[in-house]
Amino acid sequence: MKLIIKRLSKKTNNEQGFTLVLVMMVLVVLSVLGLGLLAIAVGNTRLTAVERDYEATYYIAEAGATHRLSQVETLIASYYDQYSSQSDFYDALERNMIGDSTLTDFESVFGDAPEANVSIERLNDENPRTYKIISEGEIGKRSRTVERTFTVNWQSKGGLNFPSNIGVYTNTTIKLFGSSSISGNVGTNSDQANTVELDGSAYITDGNIYVPNNATEIAIKAPEYMYKPDREYKIPETVAKPPSTLSLPPFPDLPSYTIPPDEEIVKTEHEKYYVVKGGSLRINNYLSNNYTLELTRNAAFNEIILGSNYTLNIDTRGSDKAIVVDHLNVGNGHINILGGGSLTLYVRDSINIGSGSSINKNGSVENLIVFLKGSNDSSNPKQLTLSHSQVIKGSIYAEDANIHFTGGGGFQGHIFTAGTNVVFDGGVRTGSLIVAPNADFRLLGGAKVNGAVITNSYYGEGGTNITYQEVDISHLPFISNGDTADDLLKSSPPRESN
Repeated sequence: MKLIIKRLSKKTNNEQGFTLVLVMMVLVVLSVLGLGLLAIAVGNTRLTAVERDYEATYYIAEAGATHRLSQVETLIASYYDQYSSQSDFYDALERNMIGDSTLTDFESVFGDAPEANVSIERLNDENPRTYKIISEGEIGKRSRTVERTFTVNWQSKGGLNFPSNIGVYTNTTIKLFGSSSISGNVGTNSDQANTVELDGSAYITDGNIYVPNNATEIAIKAPEYMYKPDREYKIPETVAKPPSTLSLPPFPDLPSYTIPPDEEIVKTEHEKYYVVKGGSLRINNYLSNNYTLELTRNAAFNEIILGSNYTLNIDTRGSDKAIVVDHLNVGNGHINILGGGSLTLYVRDSINIGSGSSINKNGSVENLIVFLKGSNDSSNPKQLTLSHSQVIKGSIYAEDANIHFTGGGGFQGHIFTAGTNVVFDGGVRTGSLIVAPNADFRLLGGAKVNGAVITNSYYGEGGTNITYQEVDISHLPFISNGDTADDLLKSSPPRESN
């Protein structure tokens, strides 16, 4: 019996020892699990803090870029009001815009003071001009950087100043002889006698004659037979109107662009030709005929020369582009504008367009604008002549050139000049606005203009005619409504940089 009790007691003690070991093993496992969970929790907390700081630094950087862009917008508006030339505007803007600045006006983040270090750099020297904002946000030892580009587009100030719905308007006189005619309103700023003169079978129809208030009774000079009640075209009514200041918008500064590198066309080992060489674009060799100039950016040339009835294609690559050239010499050839964008040609010295040559013949008027720089010698202004089947389809702004277009010259578009002499001798111009406030304008040889003429004086003879037609000039870069600019600043969304 005692032996049985001892065996039972020993078995019980063994079971108690096993239970103790099992409990200890469970405690160890639970402790390991607890420590692991604690480590995970601590790690997650630390990761959350890192992510929080990482995100916060991005928003600080973005806020810095946005704040600086807002300051730039204010500067642009201020300097646009102050300056009337492109160069003065950009000089003032960049003096106060380009460089580094630090923005610290942020609430603290868990004891750290955030800041944004912002810089602006210029990316090109053209107009429109592109800049880049680089903003680095910092919180403690963490930082992130964002970039944001923006474009500033200077617009010439002061739109055209002339009365609307008028076929011919002058500072001085309007004279019609032979069978010359005007269909539409006419007007003059002069309060002198006999400023509107008609003779022969000349007439004005479908409009009134506008003169200053004190000239309504003395402005018209016409033979007595024109006042007969049975005359087909009666002299229009004279209406009082205050004088209108006739002026041109400022001639733009010629921009500075990069001259492309030399480019050689190689057909065979022995057939080679440099289409671009030493700053000249040369379409005067059979190898360069039908050459396409891919304008990925604005460009400059010393000379563009075409000969032998060869063709130059200029591809604008879907956006408006510009070329500055000293000499535009289309002696015998054709320039086509492709790619869907418009082309602005700034000509510094001379334009020569030979017989049978054309520029933008198959395009629209809106695709081409030509600026011809003045001679800087008032006694010897430049001359622009079109005859012998030359064709230009586009708008021309000549700083001081006198203009002579004959019937053989096919010009379609708008003309702006500060020259003193404009002659149209034959031919028909449709949808044209001619603004020459300093010029004596002469319409000869049966020439006809559908549009409007604004000039110093007007003279028409023979079977010439001007018929008023409303024209669209909204595409011209120097046309603006007053001095308020549209779309001076355009910006891209911010993006993170490495």
